[in-house]
Amino acid sequence: MDWEQALRQRLLDDAGCAALLGSFDGDPAVFWTERPQGAPYPSLVLTVVSDPRPQTLKGFQGNRESRVQVDCRDDGATRGAVKALREAAIAALAGPFVSGGVRFGRSQFGPVRDLSEKTETGFVHRDSFDALIWHD
Repeated sequence: MDWEQALRQRLLDDAGCAALLGSFDGDPAVFWTERPQGAPYPSLVLTVVSDPRPQTLKGFQGNRESRVQVDCRDDGATRGAVKALREAAIAALAGPFVSGGVRFGRSQFGPVRDLSEKTETGFVHRDSFDALIWHD
């Protein structure tokens, strides 16, 4: 399992996070890069912002830091659900863990951005933050 699949699996395995997510084709609604049309809310969309490959003269280093943008989305009447999902996602990713055989260190988080918007079908609450994730 690569680190991206393992990171998604961590969010799915976290009871607090999974309990807040909608279900899409039988799986909790956590997607990479794009939320499929018709996917339910609440949902998480993960996007790799940067994934450098540090190396020495002997080759690539095993441990590296990747930046992932995490978008928490909900179409509820208030911001409560999206805030709860955001906090659950941060809690799931904060400490060190192993998922799918990939070791993750403590993560750091950038500021939360409120990117909520009115759409053709209603209003979507969207909180976005960057997670700096150490893994090998």
